[in-house]
Amino acid sequence: MSLPGCATLQTGPSGGGGDEHMRPDEFSMTGRERYRALIHRRPVDRMPYYFGWPRASTYDAWLKQGLSQAQRDHFGDFIGADSWTPVGMLYDGPIPPFEEKVVEERDNKRVWIDHWGVKRLDAVRQPTAGFSTRAYLEFPVKSADDFEEMKARFDPHSPERVRPDPALASGTRLNPDDYRRYPMGEPWRERVDLCNESVWPVSASISGLFWRARDWAGLEGLAMMFRLQPKLVHEMMEFWAAFIIEMLDEVLSAIKVDEFTLNEDMAYKTASLISPADMGEFMLPRYRRIYEFLKGKGVECVMMDSDGHVGQILSVFYPGAIDAVSPVEIAAGNDPAVYLARHRGVYLSGGIDKRQLRRDRNAVRAEVVRRCAAAREFGGYVPMVDHGVPPDVPLRNYLHMVELLKGFADGEPLDSYETEGALEAELGPIERMFDPGDAISGAYDE
Repeated sequence: MSLPGCATLQTGPSGGGGDEHMRPDEFSMTGRERYRALIHRRPVDRMPYYFGWPRASTYDAWLKQGLSQAQRDHFGDFIGADSWTPVGMLYDGPIPPFEEKVVEERDNKRVWIDHWGVKRLDAVRQPTAGFSTRAYLEFPVKSADDFEEMKARFDPHSPERVRPDPALASGTRLNPDDYRRYPMGEPWRERVDLCNESVWPVSASISGLFWRARDWAGLEGLAMMFRLQPKLVHEMMEFWAAFIIEMLDEVLSAIKVDEFTLNEDMAYKTASLISPADMGEFMLPRYRRIYEFLKGKGVECVMMDSDGHVGQILSVFYPGAIDAVSPVEIAAGNDPAVYLARHRGVYLSGGIDKRQLRRDRNAVRAEVVRRCAAAREFGGYVPMVDHGVPPDVPLRNYLHMVELLKGFADGEPLDSYETEGALEAELGPIERMFDPGDAISGAYDE
């Protein structure tokens, strides 16, 4: 009997059996089994319950819209989200860090040197925590000599990368929202059995080639280096590719990872930040080497995380250097259906336009249905919010999206399924909706 519903309940057109459906009650899977089957276009019992996550200011806004503190503290349990199992601490920042120094602080603005050696301008009190605003003023790597000095801070075998050091954590305290701070995470060696026996997919991530070179030289500086100092760009990216492989060799030999993410953020609204030709020359050969290494360690899916328009990125890196991209931002001109048709076998996550979630329930439904229709047609795609959920998304709209996604994940028909509103029924009364003007004045007018 065929199941009316999501195409990831079937193998999809690239899986060699696009008309074969499985009923959810005919077999069941762990979250880990489900994820592996999904990315390889094999039958699954249902779609994963992945939705996309709020950030600090969003939770703060939702606490005034009826969310209780207990629901906020256990939000994944409240909405019924599927889980992940991270491998544990893998810190890829500078050791030792640069000394943080405040250059000037006035009217909620701070000019300072962060622990990466970057001079920058930040709001001291952020209007929307989790969506920090900052301006980068000067970066430490401008020449080959600068890079030689920087390399001394990036020994892949520094024990502090995988074992927390409170002194390092205290030296990276000024960055808002914990962004790029030294983490006090759990050592991966203490999580080997937990990860390998997990019923949830196991994940890990590290900064990619473009991301790390930009950390050192800045976006503008790096863009100039591609033209004026190409040898230095090659050296930086070669160094980082070797660092990734060296740092990860032991952990990936001990832990079976399902999804490994290379963080890049190398695109903007309409295109990638560098040309496909430069991606092909400077990055692709090294990406292929990293990809072969990860696959050799048994990684099921190599994901690139990049905001912005990822069409050119996919044309260069898929297949053979990545298996997947996320979060497929719709505001940047991405269309999941176009990519799934053009790049058969690619895995996508994201693609639900956060802007539509600000509107009414009809707009929310139309957006969710559109993305789930693409998932059903092609397979290998999990619709979820296409970035962090901002505070201007009303809580009840988000919960409506969650209930729609869960219903469609279970195979409910796209054209007629109606949610019961069970999550909304558990909320308290609305005290106040989010107002961006209040957020700005609260930060700057105190």
